[in-house]
Amino acid sequence: MENHEMTQTELILFLETLAENIEAKAKTVEEAAKIIREKIEKLK
Repeated sequence: MENHEMTQTELILFLETLAENIEAKAKTVEEAAKIIREKIEKLK
């Protein structure tokens, strides 16, 4: 089984990238949630 743990630095970078993506694309709270959920699905 692979270890998929992130370092704190990697997590911060991921969250910042996600925040920038949301700022650039989401016009509503619903769109922001959709972007986050799509990223979650890609990581599974």
